[in-house]
Amino acid sequence: APLNVKFFLWLASQNRCWTADRLARRGLPHPAACQFCDQDDETLHHILAGCVFARITWHEVL
Repeated sequence: APLNVKFFLWLASQNRCWTADRLARRGLPHPAACQFCDQDDETLHHILAGCVFARITWHEVL
């Protein structure tokens, strides 16, 4: 896999991606809703598995 993909997977495994919930813990201003679907709060789990757009993407990739 390309280095940037490996790096993203490492960040995700460490829960270090800059999602809305992580920004909120740091006190940074941001919209809480998912920028793709605007249905749920943006968390790492939502972005990778819960979001309807993530599920469509995974279905096409796999």
